[in-house]
Amino acid sequence: MSSSSQPSVPVARAIADANEAIRQYVAGRTIWSQADLAELDRLRTDWKHAMQAQIRRAA
Repeated sequence: MSSSSQPSVPVARAIADANEAIRQYVAGRTIWSQADLAELDRLRTDWKHAMQAQIRRAA
């Protein structure tokens, strides 16, 4: 696989960081307030933006 098909280090790091933030935030939770869900939505948005950056770079 050529290096052009691999995500750049900053993009890959952003994806990994976003994944880890989501994992840490949801770990062990059983009750979700509206504020908790809003924060989860924000974290998912960060992840989506990181993934979109990877896709744009690959295109």
